[in-house]
Amino acid sequence: MALQVRRPITPRIQCSKERRKINISRPTRLHLAIITLKRNMYEFSSVPGFFEDYAKIAKSLPNGKISTQPALGIIERDYDGLSIDPVLNNGRAQQWTRFAKYLDYLNEKHASEGISYKLMYVIRHGRGFHNVKMDEVKRAEADGTIETVDGKPLNWKNYWAHMDGDGQVVWADSHLVDEGIAQAQKLAKLWLDEAEKDALPLPGTIYTSPLARCLQTTQLAYTPVLAQHGKALRPIIKETLRERITDHTCDRRSSRSWIEQNYPNYIIEEGFTESDESWDPNSFETLEEHIARIQQLLDDIFTNDTSPIISLTTHSYAMTAILALLGYDKFMVNEGTLVPILVKAKKIT
Repeated sequence: MALQVRRPITPRIQCSKERRKINISRPTRLHLAIITLKRNMYEFSSVPGFFEDYAKIAKSLPNGKISTQPALGIIERDYDGLSIDPVLNNGRAQQWTRFAKYLDYLNEKHASEGISYKLMYVIRHGRGFHNVKMDEVKRAEADGTIETVDGKPLNWKNYWAHMDGDGQVVWADSHLVDEGIAQAQKLAKLWLDEAEKDALPLPGTIYTSPLARCLQTTQLAYTPVLAQHGKALRPIIKETLRERITDHTCDRRSSRSWIEQNYPNYIIEEGFTESDESWDPNSFETLEEHIARIQQLLDDIFTNDTSPIISLTTHSYAMTAILALLGYDKFMVNEGTLVPILVKAKKIT
């Protein structure tokens, strides 16, 4: 049976009339996606039929947000062209074992056609201080107790999002709260628990956004898992994997020096600047610009990384951009959630 793919969205550059778009006259690495939009190297799409439909599941939930599914929602099925490996489960290899082998089979079969496949573990960071404050003011706004100044409510978008904190906590480049730490640790437990049943294949490469909440989530989720396999955590920090750039302080990253000091085992990509040259309190990034940025991220990864399985620790809006690029129906995820996506990349000639 031929593989089906979801039709991807072609990135388009648009600008809101109400707020100033990102200034791309200064070509930072982050905005190369917009400047070189016509030089895309691959056409990306998601391949359905291997994992549960997360968008469908999300629609059935009260809050419309998905959480990590048991065994990541892998569908029990046979794979065309793959012989059964009689090693486990009464002479039948387990589902994840067979899927990993099928992924290798797909890449070998289609390599001459300029087509490659990767399984992407996409992780939304754990709950951060900014998430807590955002929910707090939303509740106050809903029940009519929110503070107002000159008739304007001091809600998240109008006021608090532009502050570094509230005098009690800081959410500029937000860190994880205790709940977020527990969520990330729960992801590690998922890997360890599944290893006793049907071991999830480890990612060959782990990528992370440079924002603190993602650096912390990656460390908590993967350190114990890799240690069990005798491996050290060496994630790659990608500027293009960061959250959509807004005028919110929670989306302003810390300095390179701070990252190096606090995460010395992380690999920082070439060209990563000391200060955050992309964040601007008067600018924001549109969805179309964000999709174009994700296109360049995946172009880079599929060109330079031969690992068939990778992990991306990122953010809610970044996940929306990833889904849009791949043609996957939009869905939202809770903090600390891992979603698997099988991605097909067809080289553009």
